[in-house]
Amino acid sequence: MQTASVWATRRVCLHENLGYTEGMAEIPSSLLRFFDKEEHALGFLNGEIRFGLLDVYRTIEGSRRDETEGRVSFSWNKKATEILIGEESNQIIAVRESDQNIHCSSSSMNRYYIMCTSHPDANVKYLAEKFGPFMVRIDDPLSLLERVKREWQSNGLAQKDGARIAQVEYNKDGLLEPDPYLTVPVHYSYSQKPTSDEQDGEFRYVLTCRVHVNRTWEEFLAVRVGDCSDICSLSQIPKTA
Repeated sequence: MQTASVWATRRVCLHENLGYTEGMAEIPSSLLRFFDKEEHALGFLNGEIRFGLLDVYRTIEGSRRDETEGRVSFSWNKKATEILIGEESNQIIAVRESDQNIHCSSSSMNRYYIMCTSHPDANVKYLAEKFGPFMVRIDDPLSLLERVKREWQSNGLAQKDGARIAQVEYNKDGLLEPDPYLTVPVHYSYSQKPTSDEQDGEFRYVLTCRVHVNRTWEEFLAVRVGDCSDICSLSQIPKTA
């Protein structure tokens, strides 16, 4: 007798224009961005908002490296269906529940650029030690998003309405309660990380690119939005003794 598990693994290629669910984050009244060099922080205040290609963070050197970045992975809290096949008849003789949860692995057809920030209630000293002591407080995150949107839409890479703020979900490789249709949240493709990074309290500014099959992608790009000193301020976090 042969056995086969249906949906033991579910691999999906997500596309932003398809009908997959996308979570809507409740944006805090302010967000924090940390820099290891003061000139980079000052450049941010002057309106040079630097984004990194999501894929780059799989191999980038330093504290922002995540080898699984952009790859969705989790299991539904639902057992896969197991089919029993007769060896002689080669026909299905029984269908039953297996002992394996349905696992989902997916990625996106779109490319993304991201700029990472943190929740204002996150541990500032921890973040300064991890990412750098120069902290820019974004006092109006949605206003900054609108400025980024305006400039991004003039870029030939930009997908329509392709700029947003996404709250990072710290549930990679976790066990999730299923929805009725086992719908993969599309935002996981650019905002899912393991629980080990949860202390970062991350919110991401995300730029969605149109699908280009043959293209050389820049690892980083700057969106120049003009002076941001009206909605941002800079401070330096002292080192822990």
